[in-house]
Amino acid sequence: MIEQHTSQARFAAPATDEALYRAEETLGHLLPDDLVKLLAETDGVVDGNGYNLVFSAEQILQGNLEMRTYPALKRLYMAFDQLLFFSDVPADGNLFAYALVPEGRPDIFVWDHRTDNRRCVAPSLEHFIESWLTGQIRL
Repeated sequence: MIEQHTSQARFAAPATDEALYRAEETLGHLLPDDLVKLLAETDGVVDGNGYNLVFSAEQILQGNLEMRTYPALKRLYMAFDQLLFFSDVPADGNLFAYALVPEGRPDIFVWDHRTDNRRCVAPSLEHFIESWLTGQIRL
């Protein structure tokens, strides 16, 4: 699906089961099914400009740990425990995340680091990737 919208994406080797398990165990929750499926095909996706369209399993783990535990962030923003960050906006500071809700809906949100606003931008990872690559997501 990504290759339908860009020929410049770079794909990594698949994430290992161990890397996915470690991320889930350390973060204390399952990763969304569609994210696991993508990471099982490629452990992250980088576009032609070097932008991380989807972080690797290790980047997801480390980035979310930092967002959830860094003291300065805890003082400035609402808690991030209900978000799972997996991508960012190049040179902007905003991040894309799943909302971790009990219903398990795969909605994708953008978190604005300036305002702490969390706004839904796509109903799924597939829709997010397609909308981002075609310029349909407006920030």
